[in-house]
Amino acid sequence: MSLSLASSILYLAPDRVTLRARGAMHTAAVPGAPGWAGALAALQTLLETQRPAGQVAVLLSSHFAPLWLLPGAPTRLNYQETRGWVEAQAAERFGELAANWRLAFRPAPAGEPLLASAIDAAHWAELMHTLTEAGLRMAAVASWPALALARYGKHGTARLALVESGRLTLVSLLRGELVALDSARGEADALTGLLTRAALVDGLGDAPLHLVGTGVAGELASAWAGARVLANAAETAVLRGRAEPDFLQTRPRPPLAAWLLLAVGLGLAALAGTRYTALAEQLDILSVPETTVSAKPRGTRVVASPEASARPWGDLLNRLESQRPKQIALLSLRGDALRGEARITAEARSPADMLAWFKALRADPDLHEVSLVRHELQVEDEQQPLRFELRLAWGER
Repeated sequence: MSLSLASSILYLAPDRVTLRARGAMHTAAVPGAPGWAGALAALQTLLETQRPAGQVAVLLSSHFAPLWLLPGAPTRLNYQETRGWVEAQAAERFGELAANWRLAFRPAPAGEPLLASAIDAAHWAELMHTLTEAGLRMAAVASWPALALARYGKHGTARLALVESGRLTLVSLLRGELVALDSARGEADALTGLLTRAALVDGLGDAPLHLVGTGVAGELASAWAGARVLANAAETAVLRGRAEPDFLQTRPRPPLAAWLLLAVGLGLAALAGTRYTALAEQLDILSVPETTVSAKPRGTRVVASPEASARPWGDLLNRLESQRPKQIALLSLRGDALRGEARITAEARSPADMLAWFKALRADPDLHEVSLVRHELQVEDEQQPLRFELRLAWGER
């Protein structure tokens, strides 16, 4: 997504946070040990002192949102199917760690590799809460290497080193097309190893090396005498441009013609649906193996396994309803009563409401292994609720 519409741009790294607002650059050093907690504290300091307003674009260091090149699907997939494919590839590559990540990806044709990124789900919720409390709206959230790649990755055939403090991402480009991507901790020492591995897999031979840095020290840059420096300054961390994949984008934005076709299709579907409903009522074929409980205006859909009698399924629903704050709307509850495992889909008015309920569930002694699977801001909804999914176990373990 383009960052040009944002009034402010933020860059979060383990050692510092940089803000570009109203044409000026502001930097806050991380207090204490580098890491996410320190970066969040530095962000809060910047927001309190500089008070940016309007829309903000957030660029995350690859420490917090690494960039990967995942194998592409062998057949053509729609957006939701591609998301499932990316989730499966991440799970295969990183195991259980991927269960607590929010993933973003750039769609690609069948057979072509997918550019993807991830951020810890808890970090994402804390970031959203911090920016929302400051009265800011997010225009885009992306990994910084994705921005640097989009801006400087069209230099023919070359290897492009994207350098941040303590982290390096190396991408191999063949006539501007991404063919390989690798990353490592460190800077000068790491580059040698990355270049050796890249030469074995990318087929680029003695392709030139280009460097984009976020303010690499002079003596460090001089260690790469053979590299052509395209940019290397603190301002590089908060450049405007196009950054994909974007963590805010839950589906591709269709062109105007697609919206017109959708409107026509919805009209025809509504007509067909009315006729089908009338016929179905006459034939009494509308029964389905699901139970709908009208707990709230939206309703909570409960889908139990055939062994529902094995665990007190109704007790779980009653417990969730009684503990649910009014800021949370339950949308669905699916699970296996025999194993005592369930997945909850709900919506919250704000990230703070979601986190508060999540912590309350984790504190419940009768619930176990409560984890946040995913959450997405419903940008198409006028109220922009936060839809999220939880996984938990209940009963005796």
